[in-house]
Amino acid sequence: MRRFYRNIILLILIITTLNIISCSDVSKSFCEDFLDYSYTENDSLIENNISLAKKCSEKYHKKPEYLQKISQIYYSKAISDYSSDQLIPSVKKLFLALDYTNEYFSKIETIKSFDYQFRGEIYERLADIYKDINSLKPAAELYNKALADYELSENKEKVLNTLIKTGKLYQYNHIPNIAMIYFEIAEEYEEIPLNLYRKIIDNKIVTLYELNDYKNADSIFQNHFNIKIQDYDFHSAIGTKHFYERNYKEALPHLKYCFENGNQQEKLATSEKLAEVYFNLNDHENEMLYIQHQAKNNSIEIRRTPLKLDLEKIFDTNYNTINNQKEKKSNNYDIIIIIVLISAVTLIILLYLNRKKYQETIRKAEKTISDNHEKIQDKDKIIDNISKKIEDLESIKTNASFDEAYKSFCDSYIFKKIKSLMDGRIILIKNIQENSKLALSNNDIISLVKTFNKYFPNTISSLKKDYEGITSNDSKFFILSFMNFNDIEIAVLLGLTYSASNKRSKKIKDIFNIKSDLSDFVFQYTKSKF
Repeated sequence: MRRFYRNIILLILIITTLNIISCSDVSKSFCEDFLDYSYTENDSLIENNISLAKKCSEKYHKKPEYLQKISQIYYSKAISDYSSDQLIPSVKKLFLALDYTNEYFSKIETIKSFDYQFRGEIYERLADIYKDINSLKPAAELYNKALADYELSENKEKVLNTLIKTGKLYQYNHIPNIAMIYFEIAEEYEEIPLNLYRKIIDNKIVTLYELNDYKNADSIFQNHFNIKIQDYDFHSAIGTKHFYERNYKEALPHLKYCFENGNQQEKLATSEKLAEVYFNLNDHENEMLYIQHQAKNNSIEIRRTPLKLDLEKIFDTNYNTINNQKEKKSNNYDIIIIIVLISAVTLIILLYLNRKKYQETIRKAEKTISDNHEKIQDKDKIIDNISKKIEDLESIKTNASFDEAYKSFCDSYIFKKIKSLMDGRIILIKNIQENSKLALSNNDIISLVKTFNKYFPNTISSLKKDYEGITSNDSKFFILSFMNFNDIEIAVLLGLTYSASNKRSKKIKDIFNIKSDLSDFVFQYTKSKF
């Protein structure tokens, strides 16, 4: 028996020695110098640097910047290697960069804006690749992750660019209602640089025409196009306007500009319109050229299907890994418990070897192991209880935050102004027209929508995402219902007849599939999305 325990101790000592030896070829000075290494184009040196950096991270684990450096090396290598025949290696390197960045995040107490921006750039680069192979779901999810990190880094320009990219992604995939959400979110930002504001408006105009909302598209178009700089987005908006107006001669030069200056996806989207333009101009020779372009593109797409499937498989595998950070952290509790157990058992065995009363020691050891085994079995239950308490606390916090936001909204100038219009007034169906002077101006409506979005930023975007039939006019009705106005009062404020107001109310209720009070539903929905 004594020999058995001696063998266990010997085994533990051997494992410890091996760990020390494995890091012995990495000096502290080398690890410190490694942080100053620049990236290299030599594959073997890259891999060697990463191998040594891993040893540095293991030996000097209190310095997570080694993990950050490995991530930067993989990212740099993925960018330098990127080409059409190196997509899979590049994607794998980017996912490795992402893995190491996430591990770096898990080991530092304060995450800086630069860290979020770097991770956002990895997500964005991956999204660009999946967009290029026309893989909508991975590209959209990766752009949304990049967007979240750019918001945390407070880099407004990158946020706006990513919103535009995501909107275009849906636009090229002929899903204009979702594309519009991203362009509208981008438009709501304050102090947008002029070049980005124009891109947002240009793409919004294109999307509105594709949604068959010609009235709004024309209105924005007239107010927007007194400009001198003419780029891709400008010509896309002009060409789309003339195309939907069936003014094919005017549309032609703008669409040709887009085809000649766009990327592969933009060429494909434009070629569809150009083929139709030439068909309507009875120029069947040119029509056939653009039809052939589409056929060629489809042929390339079919040939790339195996590559696309491989890349989507890589995404699925790594996406699950990336989103298991919480699970990884919880698994650390298992490791800690196991280490404590090994230490406790080792200590007890050492005492046993040095004492005569070994029977009592063994009994205590067995009891310690048994007690800890029960603790391990109860671990999940304890963690579940803690999680529930955290959720309860978060719920309380959310409620408190919502109450504060609601109070701030009620204290806003526009809220008080609109409420004061109705104070003490008794408005009936028969005297709606007599109160037409109370109708809100366009500036008041814009101010109300902006103020609502300021205090409840997720509501309108979620509303349009959750309920496909909701329009911008429905959103205004939604906000006024949130302010507890009835159909008659809303009719006055929006300058509608009672019949029109009542129909819109019924339409919205049908979309929400409710029969209860609309104001109550709207309030609860806004609170749930806070």
